[in-house]
Amino acid sequence: MSTDDTDSTSFYPNTLIVKDISTFIDNSEFEKALNYLTSLTEQQIYDNTWDLCTYLFYLFEKPSEKLCNEYELFSQDALTYVAQHGNSREMLIIMLEQCDKFISDNSFLFHIKLFSFIIKRLPLKPSLITSLRDIFSLLQCHLTTHELPTIDNDFAGNDLLIFNHDHRVIHLHKLTQSYIDFFCELRDYFSTRTSVDIYPILTKSLISLLQGPLSALSYEPINSQESLSFTSIRPLLDCLFTLNPNPISLIDNKEQHSVLIYLLLTKNDYFARLPSVYSRVFYLFLSIPFIQQLSSDRDRVMLTEKACVLVSNVCSHLTPYKEFDQTLLDNDQVHSLIDTLKMLMVQSPARQYSPLTIGAYRSLFRAFNPLGRCNFLRQQLAKTSYKEDSYRTFLCTLVKDEFLYDYQKLSSEIYKGNTLFQLLDHLTYLPNGVESDLLEIYDCLCSTLNLIRFIGLIDKRNINRTLFWTERLKISNEKFIKPLRKSIDLARAHYKLEIKNRLNGNNQQQQQQADSEILVDDKPLSMPSQEEQLETLHKSVTKFDILDCILSSLSDTFNGEF
Repeated sequence: MSTDDTDSTSFYPNTLIVKDISTFIDNSEFEKALNYLTSLTEQQIYDNTWDLCTYLFYLFEKPSEKLCNEYELFSQDALTYVAQHGNSREMLIIMLEQCDKFISDNSFLFHIKLFSFIIKRLPLKPSLITSLRDIFSLLQCHLTTHELPTIDNDFAGNDLLIFNHDHRVIHLHKLTQSYIDFFCELRDYFSTRTSVDIYPILTKSLISLLQGPLSALSYEPINSQESLSFTSIRPLLDCLFTLNPNPISLIDNKEQHSVLIYLLLTKNDYFARLPSVYSRVFYLFLSIPFIQQLSSDRDRVMLTEKACVLVSNVCSHLTPYKEFDQTLLDNDQVHSLIDTLKMLMVQSPARQYSPLTIGAYRSLFRAFNPLGRCNFLRQQLAKTSYKEDSYRTFLCTLVKDEFLYDYQKLSSEIYKGNTLFQLLDHLTYLPNGVESDLLEIYDCLCSTLNLIRFIGLIDKRNINRTLFWTERLKISNEKFIKPLRKSIDLARAHYKLEIKNRLNGNNQQQQQQADSEILVDDKPLSMPSQEEQLETLHKSVTKFDILDCILSSLSDTFNGEF
């Protein structure tokens, strides 16, 4: 009888053995049914495996009105016995066909137990690899559909701790542990049976498990304590190293190996077990495509976390000031990494990890020699739009740090003359002249004005090592400072007029706003109150006053020539 002939409420046995067992079950004589099954010869069980399994799996799913489901308990004992003595090939086929019923965690754990018996009884032929692949796919499918709590990009404080201790996460740990124990059991069993090499399929499935359901977990320490998730997957990594002492050799950037790379390169216990033949630069370039994979979906917070930690780790190992020269800036992979770092620093919603990515960016930057760092800054300033104000402000800070380092150390004297002036050209820029939106570029404006003042304070007129006093002062004044002053005056006047109009309570303007009400899902969109709008306008005027103060200090530094 085929599985299709059964349904969830009835079963019609067509062999004498199954009929006898079903009669005992119908009379609730479960112990007699089991004794009858175990009294059969191995040949009888072997010949009737298909019908026995079909009936027993039907029974396994049968509900019971009792608190303890005796149908399930009996079928578990009976199926275990059949797995040990019946036709393993037929039983495996039936179990794989049961995937539509494979919906509970108890069923998951019981299937692992049965698979363990069956696999060891299958012939040692190449077809065993296919069977294992099907088994692993079935088991992993259940883990993949396991529901986990969600965590958004604004998490802070103990949110991650709460996430890690959620009962759904802990339950996934337990299921995963059983799955990993199954892998280790297979590894040990087949270690002495070399006619069929199952290590590659075991290895691939372990990596797939990391990249699949386990990628949504956090493996970073919390309050200096090891994450429960990382503790739970330690056996997985240990098993992986026993299957292949050099997991790096398994890496293919065309495959989804990003979580494995993250774990190998950020967890010191496992990084120390990697062969010493690989250099820091090798690890950097190995990681670049996987950092991009992990950071590509910004809504998956735990992947963003792994991207930030991985890039921070590989960059922090680079030797400062001499790892790279300017020729590396011709490498497209390096520019991809820089762009990814910029995105993680400035655009990524996971602000929790900004310190990691900022530190990674600085480590990568400092790995270049002096001329390389100068070219690095020039390239980034040239390609960055004025609309990316936060990133341009960060670059301006790096220019200031490099100028001071170069000036004090007298190491290369790069930051003087045309080299320094080219960098300033990218910073002393009003995109729309006197009509520029100063608030859009406000942070970078403040940093740039402070940088120019800093140059004047460090390099006095009587020293003038940068040649700024003699070759740049007048040009900066005519092309940047004077237009900026005029732009500030225009912007301030505009905002003060706007404040005046709002304070006068222009009824016509209020009516226009009411008429142009924006609806979202047939509900009016909440707009800032009149008081909030006025507060924003006053803050804008304050920013223009701050710019004026900086310009005043700048003029004092350069003896009134600005």
